[in-house]
Amino acid sequence: MILVFAAMEPEVRACFGGGSIVPPREIAGFPVYEANELAVCQTGLGRRSHDAATAVMEHFTPEAVLSVGTAGGLNFDLRSGQLFACSHVHHADMRGGLDETPAFSDERLVTLALEVARGAGIEARIGSAVTVDEVVWTSTDKADLHAWMQHDVVEMESYWIGKVASQADLPYLALRVVTDQAADELVQTPAITADGTFDADAFQAWIKDHPEYIPMFAEQAERSRRGLGTLTRFLSDFLPRLADTQIS
Repeated sequence: MILVFAAMEPEVRACFGGGSIVPPREIAGFPVYEANELAVCQTGLGRRSHDAATAVMEHFTPEAVLSVGTAGGLNFDLRSGQLFACSHVHHADMRGGLDETPAFSDERLVTLALEVARGAGIEARIGSAVTVDEVVWTSTDKADLHAWMQHDVVEMESYWIGKVASQADLPYLALRVVTDQAADELVQTPAITADGTFDADAFQAWIKDHPEYIPMFAEQAERSRRGLGTLTRFLSDFLPRLADTQIS
């Protein structure tokens, strides 16, 4: 079976074709959605993904572990909607002198992902990612991160999940789809909660008080829609292929 970790509900839905999903069961407070040979855990944002991966992996014997979701582009060559297979993922705290190795994706899984993407006509690339603990809202902060080790994308969970998978000696793959590009600014709202859900009431109250951000938020939402569409199309082909592949 395949065990997938995704931070937010739209990313979870992408694992199931973008449609309705079965009610989850809870493991250590984290929702886990299961269907056939697939289990998907909604981790929420940031470091809590480490706790989710640690707890949930104890309940399964997966053939492969995936971290999937959206990412911000740091490389100016990347465009919204592109699929990215992360060969390795550092954590931004390593800039402070931490002597740690990155989380590595399994080369066989990276190769398979690129092969499936090509077959589906999806533009996909391979490169590196950096995990952060807080959302990178501005193009200036993105440029600062990119200057460190020339990472291609930034996200918030893949390092932690990869480390737990490595400790369990399980094949691991970090997959991200680019939503915001390197020059894009993000709108900071209180609508996304730590557990990865969208609080519609909080958003409505916020946007009512900040109508000047409507055009900017609409652009951000369109980039997310495009990226999640790519991710859904890819996973619809990749996950069944992966389940049928002899990995070890």
